[in-house]
Amino acid sequence: MYVNVYAINMDYFPIILITLILLLAFTRVITVAIHEMGHALAGLILLRGNISIYIGSYGDPKKGIHFRIGRLKVHFKYNPLLWNYGLCVSNPTQTTLLRHYLVTLAGPLASLITTFICLFLLIDPHPHSAIKIMAIFLFFSSVLDFLQNIRPDENPIVLHDGSITYNDGQTLKLLKSYKGVYKEIITLTEYYSNNKIKEGIKCFEDMYSEKKDINLLRVGINMYMKDENYEKARELFNQLQTMATLTDNDYCIYALAYSYSEEHSKALALYDTSLKINPKNFYSLNNRGYTLNLMGQYEHAIKDFDEAIELNPKFAYAYNNRGLSKIKTGNEKDGLDDIKKSMQLDDKNSYAYKNLGIYHKEKGELARAMEFFHKAREIDPKTHGLKDLITETENQM
Repeated sequence: MYVNVYAINMDYFPIILITLILLLAFTRVITVAIHEMGHALAGLILLRGNISIYIGSYGDPKKGIHFRIGRLKVHFKYNPLLWNYGLCVSNPTQTTLLRHYLVTLAGPLASLITTFICLFLLIDPHPHSAIKIMAIFLFFSSVLDFLQNIRPDENPIVLHDGSITYNDGQTLKLLKSYKGVYKEIITLTEYYSNNKIKEGIKCFEDMYSEKKDINLLRVGINMYMKDENYEKARELFNQLQTMATLTDNDYCIYALAYSYSEEHSKALALYDTSLKINPKNFYSLNNRGYTLNLMGQYEHAIKDFDEAIELNPKFAYAYNNRGLSKIKTGNEKDGLDDIKKSMQLDDKNSYAYKNLGIYHKEKGELARAMEFFHKAREIDPKTHGLKDLITETENQM
């Protein structure tokens, strides 16, 4: 009697394939969790406050399993298909550069240690074959995690709330550049975050007079931009160009200084330069679209906003700006839906209220327009173009 071994093997092929897929998925969860736990354990030892781990999301605390162990909070998404990535969140502002560096480095180190443990299990002749199979999968998964995270990647990671961060390698590269000015940068960042701009500018000028550092200079530029002193911001950009090669983000902010000064052709050229360096810079796409809106080129602007939203679906400003573009081109319903979406993503987005005010102003509903303009001013008195809109509406009334 002849036995068709090939047929028997093919009968088992679907089971083998499903088993391998499940094993691969399981090992990805383990290696991602090990990586994030590396960050977390270092954070618990070196930092103050709570540490949060997210498996399956970049900071989404909803729709998942949550538990807490002391200062450590763990969030697992229900969907296991998402468990191949994660995030560890801590508060490094109240620490030193060295501790921040070590906490960041601990994730890739945890992955690297896992690869050596797996390699030992593969060399050791005693472990059961099932353990060796698991070790093979864990080995390659850990190597993948280590390489993905240790190599600097300038492309940002978009978090659940629409903000951005960078992979471990890029973060380590940035922290290394902060050597000697880390405390100063933290101090200036706190001034900026707390909207104490005048104090922050004074502090920056004192610090920069002592340390001509490009990172301090970049923070100072943001301070002057927030203070609406665009001429001074451009002056500092000219200094920055002599000290370093400008990045795509540098060109984006440089261009914005011209946008706010109504020098749109210069702004567009700089946005184009930013996007040549990094076509995925959704800030530059949004800001170029905003400038095109100011120039009345709404159809062209919509394309930029579409691309920005595709790159960052949680980018409230792009929805808000696209909403105005659509309203201006006659598509009021979709435009208002975009502005509503923007408000859902960020209810402190003053530009959304400003654009609703523009919508009602152009419909002749001046009292309603003023309500939205005042709301925008309440959120951010320095919202671009808002003062002129309020004055125009008051004159019409």
